[in-house]
Parts: sequence; C-alpha cells; structure tokens
Amino acid sequence: MRKRHSAEHDNQERWLLTYSDLITLLLGLFVILYASSQVDMKKYKLVVSAFENVFGGGNTAGPLPGSQGVMTAPSVTPPMRQSMEMERKVKSVLGNNLRSGNILITEDERGVTVHFLEKLMFDPGKADIKPDALPALDTLGFLLSSIPNEIRIEGNTDNTPIHTALYPSNWQLSIARAMNVGYYLLKHYPIRPEKVAIVGYGQYHPLVPNDTPADKGENRRVDIVILNRITSK
Repeated sequence: MRKRHSAEHDNQERWLLTYSDLITLLLGLFVILYASSQVDMKKYKLVVSAFENVFGGGNTAGPLPGSQGVMTAPSVTPPMRQSMEMERKVKSVLGNNLRSGNILITEDERGVTVHFLEKLMFDPGKADIKPDALPALDTLGFLLSSIPNEIRIEGNTDNTPIHTALYPSNWQLSIARAMNVGYYLLKHYPIRPEKVAIVGYGQYHPLVPNDTPADKGENRRVDIVILNRITSK
C-alpha cells in the first residue's frame, strides 16, 4: 500500500515540471518582445519600406540612410535581346564545332561575332581556306542565308611582321583571308551580297595582347559578325 501511495504522489508532482518549463519559455518570449520594442521605429519603418520596394510592395518610402537607393535590374533593350537570341542560334547550329577551341563566339553592342582562328582556317602566311574548316563554315553559311541581318567579314592578324611575294604586309594578308571567306559563303549559299561587307584590320584589332604564342594564335583569325542591323535592301 505504501508503494502505491508513493507512485500516485510522484505522478501528481510531474505537472510542476511542465509548468516550470512553460513559465521559462514565456519569460524568454517577454524578454525578446521587450528588446524588440526598443528599436528606433523611424529606422524600422525605413527598413520595412525598402523591403517592400524590393519585393514589389509600396513605394511610399525612400532608400535606407547612407545607401545609393534600391538596386534595380538593368533593362534589356531590343538590340540586346536580339543579340542574345542570335547568340543562342549560332551556338546551337555550330554545336560540337565549339568544343575544339578553334571557334569562339562573343556578343557585344554590334551583334554576335564568330571568331574562326587561323589554326582551323589557314596555314601560316597563307589565305587559302583549309578543308578542315569547311564543315563549320558550311554550317554557319546555312544560318547566314536564312537571316536578314547585315554581315561583316573581318580579317585579323597578330603583330608579327610579314613580307612575302603575295602579302607584303599583315594588312594585305588579313584582307585576302576575309575576301576568301566572303567569296566562299557567297558562292555556296544564297546570301544577298548587298548585306555583306569585307574588311581587313591587320594587327590593329587584337582580341588579347600579343604577349605569348597562344595569344598571338588567338589574334590570327577571321571574324564573321552578325550585326543587329537589318538590311533594308
């Protein structure tokens, strides 16, 4: 009988442990609420208003003190959107040709540029297109014949001087390479000649400084620029 009475006594006192835990939690909650109530309400409202502006809320308050204003995402202009879409198309059609590293693609305010490096396109000091370059050039030719954009074909070299019977200067070599690429595309694909321009820049438009053999190899190239501008002819 004594054991039963002792067990009942223990069960009746367990609620005190639960009650004490609850009191402790409530005390902690009140401490936190009290600390929060001491915040500078003016700054608090500015913070809340700034977050509302960022997440699409009201526009009644300005930026936080000391800030330059709420950051906004840059707007995408129609030419930028057109370049981005064209870049996706070019990457899609060239596909595996880009993995070799002999073809590069860049995008800027002019449009999309496909850089064909010399080691794919030409033998050193020559302007005849190598057979290994034709599959990639043909693939791009199909795309160029289907779009209304104006096209620039630009020859480029590094700054190593050249003087041969055919090409007394880098400028003349760059022009000859650009012309051969342009003539090939116009001969094999229904690209309107009036939307094509052929230019030779020599060593004067490098992609990177001519400091190493690898960098010089990147500067020896023919660029096919798909301009954002649409021909009106």
